[in-house]
Amino acid sequence: MRDSPSATTALLERRSDTRSAAGPGAPVPPTLIFLAGLGAGWGLEGAIPSVEGAGLVPLLSGWILSAVGVVLFVWGVATFGKAGTGIMLQQAATEVVARGPYRWSRNPQYVAFILMYAGVSLITGLMWALLLLPVAIAGVDRLVISREERYLKATFGSAYGQYCARVSRWF
Repeated sequence: MRDSPSATTALLERRSDTRSAAGPGAPVPPTLIFLAGLGAGWGLEGAIPSVEGAGLVPLLSGWILSAVGVVLFVWGVATFGKAGTGIMLQQAATEVVARGPYRWSRNPQYVAFILMYAGVSLITGLMWALLLLPVAIAGVDRLVISREERYLKATFGSAYGQYCARVSRWF
């Protein structure tokens, strides 16, 4: 059974209206929080050097973590793209995405950032940055994720609540 032109137009208009509405927003972009952690670690490393050289095991581990982070990030972005919903904090979400990496984590993009951050810290030998990673995670949690979760709960209600009951925040 085909939708009538007016029903299709109404659906497209409704979806367009939803997409143009603002998303959860954030006072600070999450990428900036992670970059600030790396930058602070780099600054501390210059002031109080931690170790000489990264060594082979941390170097290889860093590359593996970074590669897994990049793959997870791209997979998450592609999943949101296929769903046709907003991934940027200024874009409205049009559905609760529960496929791809979102089957296992409500925040695979942030898990990807954590993996890349840890990998870059190991590759570059920035042990201070690695020690500051929990501070960056706490900043993202308080400034971004808590806002996203309030927005999603207000937007999708029980559908989001059911998703949260099934899927862990991290992994």
